[in-house]
Amino acid sequence: IPGYDYGFTLSANYSGFDVALFFHGVGDVQKFNGIRAAGESMNTNGRNQFTTVLNAWTADHPSNSMPRAVYGDPNNNNRFSDRFVENAGYLRLQNLQIGYAVPQKFLDETNVFRALRIYVSGINLFTITKYSGLDPEVDNGNPPTRQFLLGINASF
Repeated sequence: IPGYDYGFTLSANYSGFDVALFFHGVGDVQKFNGIRAAGESMNTNGRNQFTTVLNAWTADHPSNSMPRAVYGDPNNNNRFSDRFVENAGYLRLQNLQIGYAVPQKFLDETNVFRALRIYVSGINLFTITKYSGLDPEVDNGNPPTRQFLLGINASF
């Protein structure tokens, strides 16, 4: 459970153009990274591992962060522990929208629209986090979908 949750919106308009940004984030939260635990387990035969296991402990390369690679893991180095607990705080650009409102002077000449605005929008564009998993918010291995939308708001 996050210690705090925050969000903020920035918007600006100039000469018919407008931009709006919505940021959302959480802080003071720790999370067990189960996908990393599986990817660094080194105790199965024939299973792909993360490249971080290349830094596993050896006599020539002693490591304090990655245990030695031994089939079967007799020391149980990959048991549920704080080794896989990470800072899961993040800041995400949840929504960005850029639009243009067609000037009323032009619309009056057409006699078709009372108002017309064209916009492009992006959802889940980027996330800033120290968490090494796919998404600090969800554990199912599916990060939030990045979406791009093009739209028209028209009044007749």
